[in-house]
Amino acid sequence: MEMRARESVSTSKDLTGEIAPYATALHDVFLQSHCSSCFTKLLPQPPCVVSCTICCSLRYCCSECFGADSAVHFSSGECCFFVDHLKRASPSYVSEGTSDLRAALRLLYVLEMHGLASSDSIDKYSRIGGLSASGIEKVLEEGEVIAERMLEGSLLMSSARKSRAHTSFIFSDRLKLEKMALWAVIINSVEVQLSEGLAMGVAVYGPSFSWFNHSCFPSASYRFVLAPRNEDYASQKSKSCVVPASKGVAADVWHAWQYEEDHSTHALCKYGPRVVVRCIKPINKGDEVCITYIDILQTREARHSDLWSKYKFICSCKRCIASPEPYTDLILNCDAKDLDKAEDTVTTPAIEDLGDILQQAISEYTSNDDPKACCDMIESMLSNNLVSGLKQEEISGRKHILHPLHHICLTAYMTLASAYRFRALSLEAVCLDGENTDDFFRMARAAAAYSLLLAGTTHHLFLSECSFMIPLSHFLLNTGQSLLYLVESIKGKTRQNISEARFSSSSCPTSSTKNDSPPYHEFRSTCEAFGKQMLSLSLHCWSFLVQSLPSLEKIKNPMEFSMLGTTTYQSVLSEEDHVNLSAHQPVGFTKKQTECILSLALCCISYCKYLASICYGPQHYLSDHAKYLLEGSTPISQRPVLLFCHWKTADTTDCSGGYNKPGSDEYTTGSGRNNTVYRMGWDGIMCYMYS
Repeated sequence: MEMRARESVSTSKDLTGEIAPYATALHDVFLQSHCSSCFTKLLPQPPCVVSCTICCSLRYCCSECFGADSAVHFSSGECCFFVDHLKRASPSYVSEGTSDLRAALRLLYVLEMHGLASSDSIDKYSRIGGLSASGIEKVLEEGEVIAERMLEGSLLMSSARKSRAHTSFIFSDRLKLEKMALWAVIINSVEVQLSEGLAMGVAVYGPSFSWFNHSCFPSASYRFVLAPRNEDYASQKSKSCVVPASKGVAADVWHAWQYEEDHSTHALCKYGPRVVVRCIKPINKGDEVCITYIDILQTREARHSDLWSKYKFICSCKRCIASPEPYTDLILNCDAKDLDKAEDTVTTPAIEDLGDILQQAISEYTSNDDPKACCDMIESMLSNNLVSGLKQEEISGRKHILHPLHHICLTAYMTLASAYRFRALSLEAVCLDGENTDDFFRMARAAAAYSLLLAGTTHHLFLSECSFMIPLSHFLLNTGQSLLYLVESIKGKTRQNISEARFSSSSCPTSSTKNDSPPYHEFRSTCEAFGKQMLSLSLHCWSFLVQSLPSLEKIKNPMEFSMLGTTTYQSVLSEEDHVNLSAHQPVGFTKKQTECILSLALCCISYCKYLASICYGPQHYLSDHAKYLLEGSTPISQRPVLLFCHWKTADTTDCSGGYNKPGSDEYTTGSGRNNTVYRMGWDGIMCYMYS
């Protein structure tokens, strides 16, 4: 199955209306704090909160939500699962969460009730209710951790379904139906992100969304919206700009599509969060429209490993089969020694030992709660292996030569930005008493420097492939927050001073607010203008930001990478800019430095707001956060900030804490099948902190 454009569409246009889910389930941690029907946050002392009187596990914001959800909750077996069967689950199963199992129970009930789970699809082990279940036999044969979880989950599902009262359904042989439903949830569900912070739960959507295929250079993204209250859903449904296409699929697959078209899934999950697909680049009539299921800021090898471990397919999109490989893949993976060679002569270096160092450092951060050890290990690695240019004396005799855009470096920047931010927040309370102010300021400055470099390198890749605007928008917001936090940390700087500077700033391209759906050439021009403004501002503050950071002092500017060689990159600097860049020396933190850093922060946040409106539309939590920051309504130190995002490869174990589903994203963006958390190859782990 695939989705193709019904007509030619321009950048930043919604391709679908608000698609209602087949089934949803909050993550376990949010069951007591959010409504299990509409996913809204419950008030601290809510007057109208209703709970399930039998299991007492689900709560609702009002009687209307309770009435809309209670039938599915009771009849699917979810209530019985909480009462009688959750205690039978293994500790490891419970610790990883039960949202996928509960979503599978709900999905199976809904499909059975509406005749969308046919015996043909069950026998063929391919689809259930139009949703793909391919790869399940391979998973069960391999017998890995996911197979064990599926077997235990299907047994718990079967027991809960048999316990429900007045059931009239025939149970499948050898738990086949339960296994298929659970696998369909695992590979088709998306993490629901309605605001900043952790994803609140999972949702499974019908063919109108699930039939969008994956591409490593996607042409579309998606966002979540809350269901409308007391309104006719039919009046909300807009014409879709996409149509399904297929070759030789079973009749029940089209039955599922036709059901959605004729009846809408509104009745299946009345108040569950909706999803809207939006194009991020121009699409011609008849072209396939794709989203991404994973982090696209990875090498081809890492992307293929990710897709195979999660979805059991090998990607054959244009990016993956291109020969020679695209510039973005070349630059993410090649050794600095190969940057001045022709693209078809570049070889992939073996850098497993550097990856191991990075993994060990991140483990110090997440498992051992030692961000200092993490920073020391990664910065030592960068200092020993990162080069600033292609001079022979720098590269001769080295085993590994990393350049600033290598995927190892991008992951290092992200981790260091997070670790230094965490260290700064840890010192903030102490600094209020006048102690450790120098250390606090140094940590805040380092966090800002690494955040800016991460945004700059991603912007460089974005200029070659506009799909990278998805992670770029999040990195820009994080950079803006870190720079504002640095300015706020200066003794004597009040919120009023900073707010006044915000409103007097004129450092951002004026075209960024004129058109939410601009022609592509205007969009490109605006992005280039933002990039040049960031470059101009960084010329005057970068050397200050990187003081006492040897690994960054090698990098002349976070937005300028002409030192990589003329074969792979054309410099955008004028001769005058090059003179300023080479002559710029470290200086103290003056009033002019403060103004420059503040202007750079506002530029990054404005750029984020612009890109978010393209990716997701103006009504999105990312755009809202950028707006709040620009208006100065809330101090940075009192807003949620990303502390850590981590990745793992197929042969490593998940770290604890946060949530660990792909998507995204802080950086959870709603662009991956499970809300990819955007950084180098993650099954994301992230956590937020409020001061």
